Amino acid sequence: MEAGGGQPRILVVNGSARRYGNTFKLAYVAAEAARREGALVELIHLYDYPIVPCQACYSDDLLECHFPKKCPLYTDAFKAIAEKILESDGLIIATPVYWFMASGQVKNLVDRMTSMENMIYHTGRSLLEGKVAGAIAAGEEAGGAMALAWLALTLNMMGLHIPAWGLAYYHGRGDALDDRQALLDAYNVGRSVARATRGLGGGEWYVKPGEDVLSEIVEAARREAERQRRLQEARRPWLRK
Repeated sequence: MEAGGGQPRILVVNGSARRYGNTFKLAYVAAEAARREGALVELIHLYDYPIVPCQACYSDDLLECHFPKKCPLYTDAFKAIAEKILESDGLIIATPVYWFMASGQVKNLVDRMTSMENMIYHTGRSLLEGKVAGAIAAGEEAGGAMALAWLALTLNMMGLHIPAWGLAYYHGRGDALDDRQALLDAYNVGRSVARATRGLGGGEWYVKPGEDVLSEIVEAARREAERQRRLQEARRPWLRK
């Protein structure tokens, strides 16, 4: 879908083994919010897709990490999810908090998405570039912020946009459906992701590895840093001692 037109498609992933728990409930609220913004939404339960952990081909040879041609695991359940992600303009991942972090199954999914991001080194572009992402974390104990920080940083470095109000967490032992603030936060995740797909989705954002756009900037930065060093040295004579 091109930015500004069409009906956005958004994939919502419930990353909890409990198909009925707080993570699912908040994911459901986000999905409904996106639907109200006119998006086509699919909500899936990640534990229905047994994903084999990444085998770290990337670390042996950068170019061996390729989607889908060289990934030796591509025939597992990740294939179905990857196709859904590629067809979507937005991705919302909801995770429970397990030991201060996202669930292991969410980690497996994100690790396997590396093959899609690593296409930068094959075609000059991450297959995830330009998509919009949101994240939700729910748990009884601390760790929601850590899980969200990891998800936001990783997804952004894969090329996805994180819009304002695109992150939310619930920290409590009760039913998240009784917590109005948590519900509003989850609703805003779905709303923001759906809206952002119309303004941010699509297009090329990442400078290709072979493009020489830095030479002049680097030299200018060196000159300016040296100028600033000399100015500071002149103001602070003890630096010369």
